[in-house]
Amino acid sequence: MESDSRGPIRIGLVGLGRAGLCMHVPELAKFPELFRIVAACDPIKERRDDAEARTGCRTYRRYEDLLADMDVELVDIATRSDDHFDHALAALKSRRWVLLEKPMTLNYEEALKLRAASIKAGNKLYVRHNRRFEPGFTRAREAVASGVLGEVYDVRLRRGAFQRRDDWQTVRRCGGGQLLNWGPHLIDQALQFLGTPPVQMWSELKRVAALGDAEDYARVILRNSDGLTVDLEISGGRIVPEPEIVVTGTRGALTMTGDTIKLRYLDPARKLARRRASVRTPPLGGFGSPENLVWIEKQVDVVPTATASMDATWPHLHAAIRRNKPFPVTLDQAVEVMRVITAARKDTPFG
Repeated sequence: MESDSRGPIRIGLVGLGRAGLCMHVPELAKFPELFRIVAACDPIKERRDDAEARTGCRTYRRYEDLLADMDVELVDIATRSDDHFDHALAALKSRRWVLLEKPMTLNYEEALKLRAASIKAGNKLYVRHNRRFEPGFTRAREAVASGVLGEVYDVRLRRGAFQRRDDWQTVRRCGGGQLLNWGPHLIDQALQFLGTPPVQMWSELKRVAALGDAEDYARVILRNSDGLTVDLEISGGRIVPEPEIVVTGTRGALTMTGDTIKLRYLDPARKLARRRASVRTPPLGGFGSPENLVWIEKQVDVVPTATASMDATWPHLHAAIRRNKPFPVTLDQAVEVMRVITAARKDTPFG
């Protein structure tokens, strides 16, 4: 099977469920000059028929038959979480390019084995952490980088709603649980905010509203050596909504709710007056000397762009395979996400 450096990358899509059929297929349809689905695989005939009708691709019931299709350049794996390791390993052994839906694996040990297999195959594995390119997350990081918030010391990431879920993603033996569902997204974002590896971690897992035996509540707090703390929470039992992102620095703060970012920060054009603490008794009813601080408040509507879009994985993937450009989500970063997930499970009832 030869790779054509000129035409669209020929994809074999494995798994025609919520991710494969409902996300990957419509996303890929936006980039016909970059990708073409030539084959698809799923044990359910109705889903195979649906994929064939939408894309005109060949379909297979067995994964082995798709891997035997020499027209497939890239194996796009969107199967259940507990199949990711075996399916990715088999695709790498066939010397194909591989895009692996999150979670990369079920645990850190499997992630290390896949990294080794990818290196042996010629570094052909990519992991789909597509929320790395989420517009709100991208804009929040831009605000941090601009310096208007001062030295950032606290970041909070929140996702969730009240859901009495009863599908396979609530069952532990299927790789269920929020730590493997939303966890890879928020942990990847948390590690990007941290910038350096976490040196401390605290975690708590619970089952609150879901009907399976896996956790539907996960809270993980990470701290780096500079003292920056990222507190992330995923809850299937949340009743009152919260901002998805809150970033606090020494000179300002940012919140993101839905498609709106709000900023409040001290005017950078005004220097703060020199002050120092006093041991004298303050005036009654006061907390030290009054100060007139000039705050700037802004509201920004988050709009997707070519580089800040939930679909941005695909152009980056094409550039990595066809033009040997660096893929923004490195394999080491994906493995680090799995290290944090495995550590977060330790010493909990869901370990």
